[in-house]
Amino acid sequence: MPFIATNLTVLSAANGFTLWHYRTTDSRDQVQAADYFVPASKQMRAGDIVMAQTADATIMLPIRADNVTGSGLTLDAAGAPPELRRSGNLPFKLTLAGTPQTRAIILDPMPEAIEPGASIAVGASILGSIANITFQLVNTVGTILSTQNVAVGSGRATSLFAAQAPGGGYRIIAHNSADTSHSITSPPFAIGAPPRLLTEEGQVLRLETGSQLLLF
Repeated sequence: MPFIATNLTVLSAANGFTLWHYRTTDSRDQVQAADYFVPASKQMRAGDIVMAQTADATIMLPIRADNVTGSGLTLDAAGAPPELRRSGNLPFKLTLAGTPQTRAIILDPMPEAIEPGASIAVGASILGSIANITFQLVNTVGTILSTQNVAVGSGRATSLFAAQAPGGGYRIIAHNSADTSHSITSPPFAIGAPPRLLTEEGQVLRLETGSQLLLF
């Protein structure tokens, strides 16, 4: 089939150069034959390029003098439209800087037994940047019975809790108020009358108060 002028269109033109597009049912060999583009000699100039979609390939043809085409570049031998692909890698780098801080809550020792009605004194030594301590009194099953929020001063935090019902398994928990995951729990202690000291005086047992202990 001869050249069809209406199938020739301009894709881009600048500075005396034109990029053409030409679609045809002719084969690649027919389009690259001598004098194929002679009918377009008044439009094309040496140095122009034709993007040709033929029946069996997509090719790029440079135009030489007198509309003779140079050696073509085959883009796709299947005849599909040309496709340009671009890929790249985006590097990513993250740098984190930090300053380690030492923080610690050291509870004061708890008494083994506290008399009913007496206040429970709690205290803790604080290391590092901790501004407030939350003390909690819990029972043997972990129920919170009372809470005290205390400001840290000179590396210390102290508070008082009212004594609860007589029993065992009470504990004190001290939290960093700004970070509840940072905490410490005391060993269990009991609330109840402490054991009394017995003394012997001339085969007489006496309480530590001096009263005589009578056994029946």
